[in-house]
Amino acid sequence: MQRPTELRDQQGAGVVERFLASLRDLHVEGHVVKDEAETTRVIKGLLSKSRSVVVAGIPPRYARAVKDALGGVKADSLEDLQGRPASEVVKVLDAADTGVTWAVAGVALEGALLEVVYDDAFKLASSLPIVHVALLEAASLVPDLAAAMPTVDRLVKEAPPERKPIISFISGPSKTGDIEMRLLYGVHGPHTVHAVILDWS
Repeated sequence: MQRPTELRDQQGAGVVERFLASLRDLHVEGHVVKDEAETTRVIKGLLSKSRSVVVAGIPPRYARAVKDALGGVKADSLEDLQGRPASEVVKVLDAADTGVTWAVAGVALEGALLEVVYDDAFKLASSLPIVHVALLEAASLVPDLAAAMPTVDRLVKEAPPERKPIISFISGPSKTGDIEMRLLYGVHGPHTVHAVILDWS
């Protein structure tokens, strides 16, 4: 039986709010954007201190909003670098202080971003720069990790042997508890993580 529209909307809003709360607990800044113009404005603000940006995996629907946000910033697209020597790609990644990437889903309870890539360079775009800006659709949010696993299972089963996915659940900036038994953030990898939640109508 289909739920009434207003109930579905309330549950959707509830998942977004739960996700935002979990992100805050994990030192991730969440940003909900409603249209292309707001998306460009928010991303542009997040990149205001960036000297070099690497962009990877943004779907065509949202590519223009990201491109418009990059005006005046040195930016490289990993899609444009495919086929180049690995040393050249690594050099670009190493020089970038911000990575703008795509997450296929968000996990509300755990505050995790589900990233699926098929190339090591695309994985480095989210894990090497000091700042990571992840884009994801509000419609992709699921309540908990158990609800995300069927997507992972499908992606693994559908992938051909020569193109297996690299699947990561990203839960905030890098951190370690190994130093004097204190939890420290920004020890390796991103020091700052932003989740831009695309709630376009």
